[in-house]
Amino acid sequence: MSWNHSINWFEIPALNLERAFNFYNIVLGGHVRKGTFGNGDLVLFDVPFSTGEAVGGAIVVRPDLKPTTEGPVIYINTFDNIDECINRVSVAGGKVIVDKIDLGKFGYSAIIIDSEGNKIGLHQNTK
Repeated sequence: MSWNHSINWFEIPALNLERAFNFYNIVLGGHVRKGTFGNGDLVLFDVPFSTGEAVGGAIVVRPDLKPTTEGPVIYINTFDNIDECINRVSVAGGKVIVDKIDLGKFGYSAIIIDSEGNKIGLHQNTK
């Protein structure tokens, strides 16, 4: 058995999918897209997860999932300059709770609260 990633899918809960789409679309500079799976709508991160090149994930509205600031933190690649993403968080309806941190050779990170009330990490893996 071959493993490309130890984590291969994640779901971020939302209360309002359109609001969540707008938030992540603004913060990540358009690197999300609307989609459907089964009978439900979702928002997908624009990464090549189907080829195994990236970990896939979605923003979903489901009755068994609730936004939270507790528990694990999922870090999302910022796709470009993390400073630009951080600057767009409050404009998009979120809050920065840990400003930019220098991770040395691993790039930069920050932690935000998204429009739905989730604690989410942002990560830029280059300097």
